[in-house]
Amino acid sequence: MTILKAYFDESHTFKEPMRPSADGTELLSDVNEELTVRGELNKLAANIANARNWAGIHYRSDKTYGLKLGEQVAISLLNGRGKLSNLRDSFDGFTLTTFDGETITITP
Repeated sequence: MTILKAYFDESHTFKEPMRPSADGTELLSDVNEELTVRGELNKLAANIANARNWAGIHYRSDKTYGLKLGEQVAISLLNGRGKLSNLRDSFDGFTLTTFDGETITITP
């Protein structure tokens, strides 16, 4: 998810979010909350981590540390990507928000 947050505008909001009706036959406008790319990617990461817990594959603490470890691996990969010589002229860097809410910028 961290790599996706680096490549996309994570503050982008979804226009006209929809949700299914109770019987699933139609879509209803869902204006109760503002949905951002960052929030939706964070939810997806949390749901994937929770699914491993529910399946009995990991302990609850593994979710927290697994998300942080995955984030650090992704940041390392992005650091390497930013240092590629063919990108230096046209690449300003990656900016993303970590799961802890810290905004970081990775420059070439």
